[in-house]
Parts: sequence; C-alpha cells; structure tokens
Amino acid sequence: MPPMNAVESARTMLRKFGLRVTVTRATLVAAMLEAHEPVSMDDAVRLCGENGGDPATIYRNLQALTEAGILQPVRGVGRREMFELVHDPHSHAHVSCTRCGRVECIDLEKLPARPAAPSGWIVDDVTVTVWGLCPECR
Repeated sequence: MPPMNAVESARTMLRKFGLRVTVTRATLVAAMLEAHEPVSMDDAVRLCGENGGDPATIYRNLQALTEAGILQPVRGVGRREMFELVHDPHSHAHVSCTRCGRVECIDLEKLPARPAAPSGWIVDDVTVTVWGLCPECR
C-alpha cells in the first residue's frame, strides 16, 4: 500500500479529472506516483496489493485512467504493455532491456518537444527509447 500522502494526492488527481474516487483507483494512482517509472499490469497488481482488487479490476482501471488522460501508454518498450502518469513534469526517455523487457525512465536535458514535421504532417507525440541490457541481464 502506498503512503497516505500519495493516496491523498491520487484522490485529488482523480477528482480533478472528474473521476469517481474508488479504493482501487486511488491505490493504483498512488502506487504510480511512488513508482516514478513505467508500470506494467503485473507491476500494478504487485504494487497495489490487496487494496487493488483482482487483476481484472486493475486492468479495467488502467484502461479507464488512460481514457481519462491520467495515464498514457509507454509505446515501443519491450514485450509488455506499460503505463505512466501523464503529468510527469520532467523530460525523459525510456531505457528498455532487450532481454527481459525491464523499463526505466532516464532524464534528458534537452528533449525536443516537437521536431519539425515534413510538409503536410502534424506531429502528435515524440517518444524516445534507449535499448540495452539491464544490470541483471548483463
């Protein structure tokens, strides 16, 4: 179970986005606030513990929080679907282990927000993934 201040922050965030505050949602968002890195479905179940409910409930809430704009999928990073909080204030990229799929955030000093798009294109998003081996797999 995440610390109480993280749970209160999570409840505030859920209300701000107009979502009903449930124990599972508050626990899930609080766990993600504490994690400071992308979270997979399995990670979410583990981090939430008994307050998260069953895996199906956590999965549905990951999807609902993504649709509401609180979470975003972390694309192109390994074998598992992963999520992170949208409001993360720092510019970062993801480093992904090519062997086990572990993903962590890495800070980038000057990550371009929007590169110049080719004529006629509109850029929706910029993602950076660094590939390598994690300490356990090297």
